[in-house]
Amino acid sequence: MAPFPEAEIMTIKRLEVALRKMDYKLLKDGAYKLHEKYHGGHKFEYFDLLKEIFLEISNNPSIPTDVKDILSPTIEDILTQQGIETNTTTSPYESFNHQETPNETTQNEHQTETKINAFDAFSAPKETAQPHRYFTQSPFSAQPFKEFHPIEHHQPIHSQTVQSEPEQKIQEENQIQEQYQQPTFEAVQKEEAQAIQEQSYSQQVEQAEQVEQVEQQTAEAEAPQKKKTIAIYYAQNNSNEKIKNISKLRELISSSRDKNSSIDDILSLISEISIQSDTNVFELKGIIEQLNLKGNSANLITNSQSANFVELLNSTNVTYSLYDNNEDNKINIIPVNGLSNLFVCEECNGKYLNKNNGIKPLILECPKCKHPMYPDFYSGVEEAKINMNYYNKALINLANSTTWLLIHPTYNSSIDINIIKSALNVSSKVEEIYIVDKDINAREQYRAMIAEINPEIKVNIQNTVLEDFLNNI
Repeated sequence: MAPFPEAEIMTIKRLEVALRKMDYKLLKDGAYKLHEKYHGGHKFEYFDLLKEIFLEISNNPSIPTDVKDILSPTIEDILTQQGIETNTTTSPYESFNHQETPNETTQNEHQTETKINAFDAFSAPKETAQPHRYFTQSPFSAQPFKEFHPIEHHQPIHSQTVQSEPEQKIQEENQIQEQYQQPTFEAVQKEEAQAIQEQSYSQQVEQAEQVEQVEQQTAEAEAPQKKKTIAIYYAQNNSNEKIKNISKLRELISSSRDKNSSIDDILSLISEISIQSDTNVFELKGIIEQLNLKGNSANLITNSQSANFVELLNSTNVTYSLYDNNEDNKINIIPVNGLSNLFVCEECNGKYLNKNNGIKPLILECPKCKHPMYPDFYSGVEEAKINMNYYNKALINLANSTTWLLIHPTYNSSIDINIIKSALNVSSKVEEIYIVDKDINAREQYRAMIAEINPEIKVNIQNTVLEDFLNNI
């Protein structure tokens, strides 16, 4: 049996959903279906809904021209045939009231009473009397109904013998039995009516399933999708010379309280370390802009100490915080080894982030206790030379993120590797990890390490990894 054509209300609902969601693909599909239904001779009923759709597409400049060229003329032809105005300012209700005359009122009221409700069309069929219909396949279409006449007794003609009375009686009974075994008109009509009812019910069930499917798709499209929690781990290699300078600086600052350190030596080391630290980090700009465009937040964890992170985030107009999971900010930056423009007071442990890129002081005066504030540098190679508070914040934010983007992950620092390993071991939330690095061996090493800890995590090391990451967030 050929599939039943789509119900009119189904086609209209498709168009309404497409207009509400501005889904031009769905709108074009609905336009073609309405066009086919009109040219197939369908008798339309829901003129008010069609007029609403006509007004919407006529007054919405964002609808593509190719869709509008199909949909507008089709609806206009349907409405015009019913004498309904097709200007783009009159509502469908005003249009109907304007066209109605006293003689037409009674007819319209009758049509309103007999018109099937849009929701009743997809409900289970009610037990109502079936109207009389004519069927081309009826067994009586070729032969009109003929009455049963009494069997007349004719003398059989035989050239040699004449039937006896018992034989004649048996023959008459057989003829009567054969005659009454033929289906009666009422039986055939009842059987066909039942078949029509079953066919109608089957069609209604199919249409109801189609409506349910469209509504489910609409609900899924309208339902707010769960945003992924994202962690970006951005690594840069630290030279051995820089690590030695940071270690020496921390020793000098510690001994400065005993007046055994030269302020010139301290300032000289701070200047040298700052030059070594302030590397270029602007390769992150495109990623941060895409995150902001899609409404995603991210934890940016890094072993870099570059003051250029502040300039980068300011250039993208992205709100950010430092070591603070503030929901109002798009980026939470967690520099595990400190920053060259993040100052800390050795006396009261107060912190200050210098956001003035034009002026780069080497030391500051603490606004609370008036003691010197030095850049917050850590070497990141030994436990005694790391900030455990920063380390724990990085580990916790990694473990609580479902999606990781590892950029240039390094094996040179045991601290960096331990943060990633520890987060993988304690986390049950990590679902996918994207690894970006020019060296395929580095990508393979991290993929193997992740698979050993948790083989269920999806790891992407393809050449299109960055594009895949941005498409999936």
